[in-house]
Amino acid sequence: MTSRRATLTLLTFALFVHPLAGRAQHAERVRRIGYLSGGQSDSPAAQSARLQLRDALRRQGWEAGRNLAIETRYAEAKAERLPALARELLDLKVELIVAVLNPSVAAAKSVTTTVPIVMHIGGSPVENGYVKTLARPGGNITGTIWAGPESAGRLLQILKETKPGTRQVAILWNSEFAIAQAWKIENDRASKLLGLSVQYFDVTRAEQLAATLAQIAAARPDALVSWGDQITISRAADIAAFAIERRLAFASNSPRHAEAGALLSFAPDLAALYDRTASFVDRILRGTAPAGLPVEQAAKFELIVNAKTAAAIGHKIPAAVLLQATRIIE
Repeated sequence: MTSRRATLTLLTFALFVHPLAGRAQHAERVRRIGYLSGGQSDSPAAQSARLQLRDALRRQGWEAGRNLAIETRYAEAKAERLPALARELLDLKVELIVAVLNPSVAAAKSVTTTVPIVMHIGGSPVENGYVKTLARPGGNITGTIWAGPESAGRLLQILKETKPGTRQVAILWNSEFAIAQAWKIENDRASKLLGLSVQYFDVTRAEQLAATLAQIAAARPDALVSWGDQITISRAADIAAFAIERRLAFASNSPRHAEAGALLSFAPDLAALYDRTASFVDRILRGTAPAGLPVEQAAKFELIVNAKTAAAIGHKIPAAVLLQATRIIE
């Protein structure tokens, strides 16, 4: 009897202990990463970016709330706040920082030389001293970078194909944006080949935008091109509304502008870039040092045409351009 009672006691104990042991055995360690952006946290672009990154990380096996915690910090279009936000992430003991665009990369670099930094759409990383070479970064920074400067020339070419009568083009740009000077060199070269006259309008601070748009209106160009950076992307809807009101053909190298109402955009495929960024996060969390992970440049592009905007400005998109489009916004 005693032996039977002891056996039942052991079985009862096992029923309670075994599930607990199983759960402990299968519990996953939660890894903590940082996400640093100079943009505005409540903007559609920021919301879309967060979702795309989470989806890309999930495809790599990292799911927020299960085995991953993502600490996000936004500078709300005030780049001077970025270094302090980067330090906040370090205080939270993040294992790496995903830094969106160059101002965020520079800010993260200024506060750590040891915590890995994964660039998302960085620019000119060798020239800016982020990495030694693209093939061998050699430090704590690696990741994905924007397309090369030749994309600026291709954007002008598509714009002229879309509106053949274009002669004068206003370029809205941020001269302090890392890759902008390289874009300008290529843009000048392409404009001469295409017979276009270009005029540059510089915006280095968000509060300059309204006055700069007034200058563009006074110049009366045939078309407007905006190069994507934190300022122009965060104000994409305002720029698109300005162009539509004046029936300007508005083209950009950021898909956020086409989604906000630009006539077209020619840019790297952001979904593909998020997949590559997530791949860097995955490899670093699994133990690979960033010093040995080659920087990857955008390889896949998409041409977005906004048919709704074309109707609003009374412009018919040529069939040859529509055939090239990877996405048409109706």
